[in-house]
Amino acid sequence: MRIRIPKRPKLVLSSFAGLTALGAIGAALVGPALPITGKGTFCLARSTGTGLTGIEGASTSGGCATLSDKGTLSTDLTTGEIPFQGGLRLYTPQHRLDVRNLVFHIDSRTATADLSVDDARPAHVTFLTYSINPGHVTVAYPSVKATSVSLHLAGSAGPSFLRAFPASPVGIHDKLLVFNGTAAFTKVQ
Repeated sequence: MRIRIPKRPKLVLSSFAGLTALGAIGAALVGPALPITGKGTFCLARSTGTGLTGIEGASTSGGCATLSDKGTLSTDLTTGEIPFQGGLRLYTPQHRLDVRNLVFHIDSRTATADLSVDDARPAHVTFLTYSINPGHVTVAYPSVKATSVSLHLAGSAGPSFLRAFPASPVGIHDKLLVFNGTAAFTKVQ
């Protein structure tokens, strides 16, 4: 008499980012969001029709703005929130759009912000959307690096953006910015 042993189900990872993170740091470190500290550089995508500068303590160099950040991120890149200090200003000679309180929401792959056109009352909206793949984000605990991540104008940011820049070739869901960032996981107290 033979006894049949059922085959074990195979574990399937739903994202390449998860696979990359597991390979880089080991399964023991995958889990809840951990504190991180770093900085991110935002550069305009080609042909936006606007300029870009940093405001409120953000530095500007070569048409890009760099903001510091302090938030949380899971090592498998599935959860966390990363608020940025300082802000961005997109501008033309006629108008400007100030971006303050910028926060990346890792689980939804969105960034929220307060948008103000020409000093009008700010609107808190989903400003950007993005995706994460292993070609652009790597984790080598205790650091994480993002390279050339495309940030797209979200639908709810469209009214503010188009009011400020009606002649811009950038439309809703088009690439607006490119993000590069580095951060370090800090020890949990």
